[in-house]
Amino acid sequence: MARDWERWLQNSSGPASADEEAKRDRTEKRIRDAVRAAGISAGDARIYVKGSYANNTNVRLDSDVDICVEWHSTYAVSRIGSATGASAQELGYSPATVEFNPPAFRALLERAMVNAFGAGAVDSTGNKVITVAAGSTTLDADVVPCREMQRHDSIGAVPHVGSRLYPRNGGYVDNWPQQHYDNGVAKNRRTSKRFKAIIRCLKRLENEMVAASIITKPIPGYLIECLVWNAPDSCFGNAQLLTDLRAVFRSIWTPLSADDSCGNWGEINELKYLFTGSQKWTRQEAFNFVDKAWGTVGVG
Repeated sequence: MARDWERWLQNSSGPASADEEAKRDRTEKRIRDAVRAAGISAGDARIYVKGSYANNTNVRLDSDVDICVEWHSTYAVSRIGSATGASAQELGYSPATVEFNPPAFRALLERAMVNAFGAGAVDSTGNKVITVAAGSTTLDADVVPCREMQRHDSIGAVPHVGSRLYPRNGGYVDNWPQQHYDNGVAKNRRTSKRFKAIIRCLKRLENEMVAASIITKPIPGYLIECLVWNAPDSCFGNAQLLTDLRAVFRSIWTPLSADDSCGNWGEINELKYLFTGSQKWTRQEAFNFVDKAWGTVGVG
C-alpha cells in the first residue's frame, strides 16, 4: 500500500520533545560548570548552544548537541572588500595586546572535560571538537573551542560578529551562529512556522533514505537547512505539508542542476556562499539528495 506522505510529514514535522530539551539544558549546564571550574570566567569566554538544538531543527537520530566555548576577552579581526588592507585605526578598534593561543585554549578545555567527566567519557582526537559522551540525563556533546571574530566589510561599517574555530590540522573556520539563528527565526515567522517544520521533515526523510540505501552518503543537516532556506517564502503555507515540500523541491531542483544557477546561494547566515571550494559538500551532492528525496515522496 502506498505511503500516506501527508500523515508521515505531520508526524515528522514537530520539534524535539520536552525530555530532549531538558537533556539539552542539563548538558549545557554540565559543560558550563566544567569550564568555570577550570578557572575560565564569564568575562573570558561565553558558553552557548549552537547548531540544530539552538535553531530548533534537531531530530532524534541527530541528537548530539554543539556547545561553543568562545573566548571573547579579545577577538580576531577579518577584513574583506574595501576594508582589505585597512588599519585598526581606520576600522575603529584597538589591537589585542595579548596573543590568543588556540592549542593552549583547547588543551585547557580538554583537561576541564576530563576532570569533570572522566577520561573514558571524553574523546579529544577530533579535528574541530572535543566530544563528551552522553550520560543517563544528558546528550552526547561536541564542545567547540573557538574565539570571537569580527569581520569588517568596509571602512565605517559596523562589523559582523561571528565565531572562529581553529582545527587541529591548521587554519581556521569562521561561523555565524547568531546570524543563522536570527534569519531562521525571521523566515519561520514569515512562513507560519513551516520553514523549520519542512527542515525537520527533510532531516527525518534523509535518515530513512540512508537506512534504505536510497542514498549512500549522509547529507549534513546544516546543508539541508540551507537548501530549504534558499526556497522562496511563497513555497510555504499551503493547505498540506506535502504541497509545501514539493514546492520546495520544485524551486531548488533546477538551480541545483547547474553550477551557474545556484552560485550566489547563501547559507542561512547570509554571510557565506553555500557552494564554494571550502565547503565540505558539493552542489552535485546536494542535487543528488534533492532529486532522490523528491522521487521518494513523488513528484505530485
